[in-house]
Amino acid sequence: MIEDFFNHTCDIYHIRSQADSPGWGLPDSNGKHYYPESPDIASLECHFGVKSANIVIRQTEPRNMLDARIKLTLPIGTDIRINDKVVNCDTGLEYTAEQPVNVRDHHLFVYITRLDIQGAL
Repeated sequence: MIEDFFNHTCDIYHIRSQADSPGWGLPDSNGKHYYPESPDIASLECHFGVKSANIVIRQTEPRNMLDARIKLTLPIGTDIRINDKVVNCDTGLEYTAEQPVNVRDHHLFVYITRLDIQGAL
């Protein structure tokens, strides 16, 4: 069963946009994009494909850069969209979702990317 494959949990935040008018009667610009404070889907069972991950750590001054592209497997029917924020509940690392793929109405997979600066310990 696919449910036995899900050994991780994640939170999913849907990206939202807000009208952003500069004032003085001028029209709205493209708006601001943001993620809500609380997740839209909390503690969802999933699987982070760590073995298939493409993780690169670039050693730079003063911090190391961590870039990753990981395959995330989700149950069928999960509401995940392009540019959603995915947070690994175990590590707290944040990722951005790419285009989700429906695999024969059995499960979903989506590549998630992380382009971030690893802070000093």
